[in-house]
Amino acid sequence: MKEICYFFVGEEKLRTYYIFNVNKEMSILTKDSPYMLFKSFESIYKSGREDLFVATNLYEQLASKFNKELVNNRISHNFLDNQFYIYTKNMHSYYNKYRDETCKIEVKNSYLICTCKNSRFELLRKLQGYSLFACDFENKDYFWLDEITC
Repeated sequence: MKEICYFFVGEEKLRTYYIFNVNKEMSILTKDSPYMLFKSFESIYKSGREDLFVATNLYEQLASKFNKELVNNRISHNFLDNQFYIYTKNMHSYYNKYRDETCKIEVKNSYLICTCKNSRFELLRKLQGYSLFACDFENKDYFWLDEITC
């Protein structure tokens, strides 16, 4: 999972968020204490090959895998007519020069990788039914996506 990549838009470095589909029970337990959830995902992120079994078990307790086809269809269906949107296999890109927004989302089985210039997450707004938790491990930033109001 340690495949952080950086893109530059002008002088500004884009941030990379790993977005997890948190299990319903775990989202209820950690809704008011997201730091503990972040630390759990961070331990999975930092684990090596020797800890793969333990990391996999921890992941399965915290999160559910995504249905890639469903996620891709939901995102692409809602943005297909948008002039700023581009879709290729499991990769969604949104470049809105008028709102200064750049966002790329790669859909994986266990998580989404969102590389963006700001944290508006326009592409993820249509994914109802998921408890999405975003982690920027490099900057120690984390939040529930449903708490974004802008």
